Amino acid sequence: MAITAQYATATADSGGDAVFMFPEVPQGELWCGTTTVPGAPNTMTAMVLTGGSLVGSMTGPGSYGPWIADYSRRLSIVAEGLTPNAQFQAVWHADDKGGAFSTYPAPITPVVAGTVTVPIPLDVAIVSPSPVGVDGTVNVGNFPASQTVNGTVTAAPELAASATGGAFTMTGGTDTLPNHAATQGVTLSAPVANGHPIAIGGGFVLDPGHVTPLLPISNSDLITAVGTSPDVLSFLVT
Repeated sequence: MAITAQYATATADSGGDAVFMFPEVPQGELWCGTTTVPGAPNTMTAMVLTGGSLVGSMTGPGSYGPWIADYSRRLSIVAEGLTPNAQFQAVWHADDKGGAFSTYPAPITPVVAGTVTVPIPLDVAIVSPSPVGVDGTVNVGNFPASQTVNGTVTAAPELAASATGGAFTMTGGTDTLPNHAATQGVTLSAPVANGHPIAIGGGFVLDPGHVTPLLPISNSDLITAVGTSPDVLSFLVT
């Protein structure tokens, strides 16, 4: 589906507390998008949960996320500091691409004709690359000369110097990511060589060769995963 606004209406109690429950995601779909509570006072603070697990927070009427949910993990917002006894309507800009991940607003894919610089990616690619149409030459980082290209080049985004990355082998039980504080969040990747899907947080499944969008959490050890040994789960904390 295209980007579609999903709504959750709630009335704050006398103390300014309210819980917004968004509609359930249809089975077979994965929704990803930002949330906002229009008209909320600046005093509002809120926890964002999927399937009852904390994934992030919100303050005031701003836009936050994106958050991910599938049919087994319903998105909810638990808010306080609202105007007592007033009704509010939270909005989730949900976007589903079937088996792929996406964000709101949708990313823009640039198309160029000429010369484009492509930074060398890390040994383990744990960010989603963007295809760039090229007709001309490409300067590929450490290579000694420009390479003639006529077709499509995949450019891996450069990583911030403060990013922490790694990978670990699944055990067959419930594994918890290492303890790394995150400023922006965590991105997960399942290498193509994996032979099985990995269940993340008991809610959604990461198939081999797939990458999640940025999961906006404060620490990587909030994420648990269940997979089959010797499959590998890679992570990037920013």
